[in-house]
Amino acid sequence: MLQLAELLEQLSEERPIFHSEAVFQHALAWKLHETVPEAGIRLKYRPFPGERFYLDIWMANGDHQYAFELKYLTRLLDFKVRQERFQLKNQATQDISRHDVVQDIVRLERIVASRPLITGYLTNDSAYWKESLRPDTIDAALRIREGRSLSGEVNWAVNAGPGTTKGRAVPLRVAGDYDLTWVDYSRV
Repeated sequence: MLQLAELLEQLSEERPIFHSEAVFQHALAWKLHETVPEAGIRLKYRPFPGERFYLDIWMANGDHQYAFELKYLTRLLDFKVRQERFQLKNQATQDISRHDVVQDIVRLERIVASRPLITGYLTNDSAYWKESLRPDTIDAALRIREGRSLSGEVNWAVNAGPGTTKGRAVPLRVAGDYDLTWVDYSRV
């Protein structure tokens, strides 16, 4: 059985920060390969042929199958780690990104139906894990803060504009009940 927390701790020692989500995906896939070399690991895997739905990472090892959807949500940072310079962009679209995180959970539910689901996201932006100071935001139902229990139908507030909801207007139905917990990956 894969010990994901231990694997991520090892990865954080080797790679405490990433240049992009694609680099994060590759680094995690490589770490999975090193940890479970006999497993089949695929990037951008299509679990449902014929659909435009790609998992970031798929791993199969005997009877065990793992589906990974990853996000690397960043705020502005210019920093050197071990003589390598990292210049992260300020993505500043937390409302849209929160929607995409919940949408990933709904997609993963289709794959793992009755199994426990562990989904991980990496961010240096505290706006994701902290409680909002305003309860009336357009993405209040999509908040993924520390300690929240996520379940049921989630959607934008009625006053969300078409620029925000374009391509994301359909309410998301979370079948399971997930207690959201954030853990430090690294400190740079």
